[in-house]
Amino acid sequence: MERECPYIETRPEDFICGASVTSMVPSVSEFTTYCGSEDHYRCPILLARVLREASSARPQRTSSAFCR
Repeated sequence: MERECPYIETRPEDFICGASVTSMVPSVSEFTTYCGSEDHYRCPILLARVLREASSARPQRTSSAFCR
């Protein structure tokens, strides 16, 4: 059972990667390897998005938090 990446946006003229900051269009090779299969969780663009979201969700620590 193949499942496409949930971030791929299909339009008549191209495929836009919704996980990309720059709305990149994956190459045919990238689409075949990552976007159009269950291996989308291995995509470097998707992994970068997940890391960015996790990083922004963490509370920022200040240096004063470590001083006592």
